[in-house]
Amino acid sequence: MGGTGHIGGAVLDLLVQSWPDVEIQVLARDEQKAAKVTAKYPQVQCVVGDFASLEMIEVTCRGVDIVVNAGPDITHDETLKAVIRGLQGREGSGVKPYYIHTSGAYLICDLREPGGVKSEKVWDDVEDNEQLVSMPDTAVHRVTDKSLHASNSTKPIVKLVLSAAPHVNVAIMSPAGVTGISPSVGHPLPITMPALFQCVRAFRSAFMIGEGANAVGMIHVRDFARMYMVLIDEALTTLAGDNKADSPPPPFPIWGEKAYYFASAVDTLYRRDWFAGLAPLLQKHGVVSSREVKSVTTAEVARRVLFGDNYDPDAAAPPPDSWATHIAHGMGANLRIRASRMRALGWEPEYLSFMETMDELIPAYIQWEKETAAK
Repeated sequence: MGGTGHIGGAVLDLLVQSWPDVEIQVLARDEQKAAKVTAKYPQVQCVVGDFASLEMIEVTCRGVDIVVNAGPDITHDETLKAVIRGLQGREGSGVKPYYIHTSGAYLICDLREPGGVKSEKVWDDVEDNEQLVSMPDTAVHRVTDKSLHASNSTKPIVKLVLSAAPHVNVAIMSPAGVTGISPSVGHPLPITMPALFQCVRAFRSAFMIGEGANAVGMIHVRDFARMYMVLIDEALTTLAGDNKADSPPPPFPIWGEKAYYFASAVDTLYRRDWFAGLAPLLQKHGVVSSREVKSVTTAEVARRVLFGDNYDPDAAAPPPDSWATHIAHGMGANLRIRASRMRALGWEPEYLSFMETMDELIPAYIQWEKETAAK
């Protein structure tokens, strides 16, 4: 699920390379996207539908051993229920299925704090695991995450998974910032690029919220895909009957109610440093005329995400639950995360030069805009 997206496409590419004989199915929104997938990966089967195709998702999940959901989880609770019902339907088959879910580090985001301020807290998915899996329901992503972790709650979706979780191996992948060009057939560029460019063009410069003292954990999409493969490799090896007798036991249960994995290559990338490095690249590629980095407010960013240059500075900020506000808060929030669980399982990042990555992304995005406009 999400196999034509930025993250899911990178996972699919590695999966096909690593396990060429495994039967792989991809949920594709329409026949056109399905054709792109099968043209690149002839061995992959496509199921045409979207996240609203609940019956089809449930039936399909009932017939597979592993489900990887790399699509968005916010506002898709019903989709998650269908996945869990399908996997729960495997009971009696003799195989305990696997579900890898993609969430987000907004779970730790304090939307009450002013944007651009510094925080000393670095969240660690080992040291802070108990707190991460017992966040209040008001936390972003929490309703979906709790449905997977089967924590205490009276919400119907959690009751559903409380009955399903003992029969499903579950893990959650939680990134903060994901960058880089993906081998995805549908979305090679990060989903945040349009909002970033719209704001930069509206401000006519690079920008930061407040003092830009907030920091974010960052990971390249290809390194993120390699994290998924750590779990997929483990699941497929187990399903194949390898008892891994010669391998040392993992330092913690890989699957289950505490299997919450942060995804970051670096845990602290200050926004002011990020935009100070980004400004010359934006100038180099003709997006802005100077290396200035403006200090702005969260509301100003949200308005420009939504309206670009065509905004009313006296109008109210976009609603708190809007995508524009969600992005703006992310640019001003602290999302410092450390991927200790994955490192303990042997994963290490390969991509650490994020300015080099942006030097590739900026012209790629400009080219994508031109090709889109020409259609």
